[in-house]
Amino acid sequence: MHPRNATLVAFCDAEAGQGRSRRISTHLEKCEECRRRLRRIRSEKDQLSAGATEAAMDSRQGLTAVLSAIGAWRNSRNSAGASQLTRRLRREIETYFGSPAVVALERPGMRSEELLGQASAMFDVFLGEEAAEAVRDQLLSGLAEARPLEETCR
Repeated sequence: MHPRNATLVAFCDAEAGQGRSRRISTHLEKCEECRRRLRRIRSEKDQLSAGATEAAMDSRQGLTAVLSAIGAWRNSRNSAGASQLTRRLRREIETYFGSPAVVALERPGMRSEELLGQASAMFDVFLGEEAAEAVRDQLLSGLAEARPLEETCR
């Protein structure tokens, strides 16, 4: 299984952890495709560090729009994406740990991001890092399409 780009970025930044870094190094020795992706990531990081790309946000108005969109996303606890994530989390927690685990983890009014954080810790410990990462990917896939239009950046 190939590491995701986010995992390769963490590896490149020496933030992947010792065990994961060893697994990635071993994989990179055998996989030309992942070595190519890592070279591209390093090249892009070097370009960004050297200031080769323009700032994406150079106007006050653009920054205000981004901050507004972030605020709307954070304040929308009942958004379709958040409720869909919560439903998916409940189902996965129940699948792996049983119904009592859902009751023990979830508090009234708990945001989906908090529940994801607590469930992620359990998945890492009991399923292992790679399986937990796969479960998180599955949980988060397709959620962007479920968000209402007013929550998206323009």
